[in-house]
Amino acid sequence: MKKLSGSGSIVQLEKNKSRSKCRKWKLVISTGRDPATGKYRQKSKNFWGTYTEAKREIESFRASIENESIVEPSSWTFTEYAEHYVNARVAAGEIQERTTSTLRTTFRQLGYHIGGMKLQEITPVVLEQAYMNLRNGKSISGRPLSGTTLFNINVSAYRLFEDAKKKNLIEENPLEKVPAPRKDTKRKRALSTESFVDLVESLDPANSMQCAVLLCLTLGLRRSEALGLSWGDIDFTERTVNVHVSSDEHGNLKEPKSESGYRIIPMTNDLATKLLRRKEAQVIEYLETSPRFVITCSQRNGKLLSGAIRLDGKAYDLDPDTPLIADAYGKRTTPHALSEWWPRNREKFGVEGWCLHELRHSFLTLAAQSGVHPAVMQQLAGHSSAQTTMEIYTHINMFSKRAALDAMQETLMPYKDKS
Repeated sequence: MKKLSGSGSIVQLEKNKSRSKCRKWKLVISTGRDPATGKYRQKSKNFWGTYTEAKREIESFRASIENESIVEPSSWTFTEYAEHYVNARVAAGEIQERTTSTLRTTFRQLGYHIGGMKLQEITPVVLEQAYMNLRNGKSISGRPLSGTTLFNINVSAYRLFEDAKKKNLIEENPLEKVPAPRKDTKRKRALSTESFVDLVESLDPANSMQCAVLLCLTLGLRRSEALGLSWGDIDFTERTVNVHVSSDEHGNLKEPKSESGYRIIPMTNDLATKLLRRKEAQVIEYLETSPRFVITCSQRNGKLLSGAIRLDGKAYDLDPDTPLIADAYGKRTTPHALSEWWPRNREKFGVEGWCLHELRHSFLTLAAQSGVHPAVMQQLAGHSSAQTTMEIYTHINMFSKRAALDAMQETLMPYKDKS
């Protein structure tokens, strides 16, 4: 049943008569906007009778339209509509570039099996078969897709079909009758305290890529957040890092998706020292390749400003907009470049097989183990949902809770023996 908005309109066809004497009417009901033309579609019928009878009739006419299928044949294929759907969301400012790329990839996977089919030809059985094929390795890459990947495809496809349904291109969402694939993501690993410390000490902050890894590890930053930092975000006086932007796949800066992404994180003295080493390496490099980024500093009351670098009797700083993680010419490193570099180099740091996000997870796990309150953990991590933080906190603190109850049981045992 299609619910229509508005009550419709009654048009008087006998123009030379008053409404009380008119007996010929046109009843008009709007059935929504045509997505192809942008114009509103209508259904109408003529009616003979009084105006009062016409009002009763238009209600009956409207109800009959709602109960019948008003979906008209559409020429949209799945691939065509998926492209239209993504472009429309981009134009409306609903999604950012990285999400757009992910969404296109998602629809290409499903489109590998149903791309050429018209929307109205796609049934629950067709979709179930497509999911089975993807699960069995009949995918673009030729490898089986995980349950979690299929779950994410299902979520995006469901929203696409809902959008098509609202635009009257299909009568019902075929995924309403398809069970959602089950997630099978393994629980994220976390480095032991010893491995965490060893990795921190093995990273050379003067190296651009290694410094990026250090930021993910010691501040719990996402890779895009670490790469979005500029020197103006580092306050050596207050010992803080201002996280307020991230880097997209082209090295352009973008704001966080939610308010929780904006945060100021305190840094340890050790990290501050390491970041000064990074700045010194950049100053030395930029004096040769990109001097426009270097600022000559003067002393104030005989002292250099916090964060300045002294070289050969002179003091230098970097322009506040200079990226921390960049090449010799000041071009900001992209998330893709860091993701390509890490698998090729992680073995020499003793963490073969560990992904960058597991370093962020290790930071949060260590915070939980150290007794940091969940609310503080959520702020440090920039989680928009407390549930994400609590999943980590609850898992880690289950060990200490179990130890507490075991100790309590030991205390109560003597009293139990006396009874």
